[in-house]
Amino acid sequence: MLNRKLAGATALAAAAVALGSCEKGPEVVPATFTARPSVSDIAEVYPTFARMARIPGKVKMRCEYTISGSLQRCRQLAVAPEGLNFEKGVSRLLGKYTVSPQTYDGRPAPAPITFVISFDPPAAPAPYSGEPVRDSDVALVRRHLSYIGEAEGQSAAYRASRTVELDRMTAVSGIVDRAYDAEGAQRRATMPLAVVQALSPEDRSRLSRSGGYVMLPMLWDIEAVSPEFFSANERLAAHMRNAYCAQYACSTELPAAAPAK
Repeated sequence: MLNRKLAGATALAAAAVALGSCEKGPEVVPATFTARPSVSDIAEVYPTFARMARIPGKVKMRCEYTISGSLQRCRQLAVAPEGLNFEKGVSRLLGKYTVSPQTYDGRPAPAPITFVISFDPPAAPAPYSGEPVRDSDVALVRRHLSYIGEAEGQSAAYRASRTVELDRMTAVSGIVDRAYDAEGAQRRATMPLAVVQALSPEDRSRLSRSGGYVMLPMLWDIEAVSPEFFSANERLAAHMRNAYCAQYACSTELPAAAPAK
């Protein structure tokens, strides 16, 4: 009799465990990104006008992926704000992502993954703490940059207008032109100091030699180390952004769902 009771209790316990297992269901671990584009990767495809004006943007994507973690069969769900072509450079970023696949009870079970690529304006650099800047170096660079004049604004307006939608190209060209009229001279005045701040000690030494030649850093690299040049670009950007956002939407709020197709 006792043995029967024990067997019955054991069976009930086993049933309870089985029922508990059924209620718990399979263990699903969502996919996660193990690699993403770097800040410099995103900066390289940041649309020219949006970057000049410090306008942020977002692109919402949905992709499938391979067992090895490479994205495939991607489609764009939404972009904000529209009209600034944030989506144009996304294809160059997708190869920078690596996914750890979703698992189902410990086994890989790939499923589509939805994510947002954010384009954020550059952060202000820390106070300059590099090699002391000599007036003679600044004077040399100023002579090297003497070719930069008011035509810089016209060139910037042309480049910026080619990176927005057709319906706003003329407006953007005018916005950039007016911003350079207001802030271009001050920006050019800060550039020689900023270039020296961005040069390595070796390049500064070559620059000071008779006939010395150095490759000048890219503008965005200069801005990353020179607080003065960053501030000048901020003032320039504020003119552009305020004028543009008074005419067109600048919100980065993405729709909750993809539009019906």
